Amino acid sequence: MNDSTQEVKVALNEMSAGNKAILQEIKNLQNATLIMKDSVSEMSIGARRINATGATLSNVAEEMSNSIDKIGNQIVLFKV
Repeated sequence: MNDSTQEVKVALNEMSAGNKAILQEIKNLQNATLIMKDSVSEMSIGARRINATGATLSNVAEEMSNSIDKIGNQIVLFKV
């Protein structure tokens, strides 16, 4: 009976150690998931900023093109 009791105690200790290891790995996975989530969020914010900057540059380029055309039309008026 004592041998059986001892075997059960040893098995319980092993299971407890295994459970602790599993819990630690779950915590590690949670941390990694949180880091990835934050990184994806940062990339999304960066992509939105890049898109906004691209749209602004497109508008500026169009305005410059229009201004150049207007200047060209005014220069033609001064040619003799």
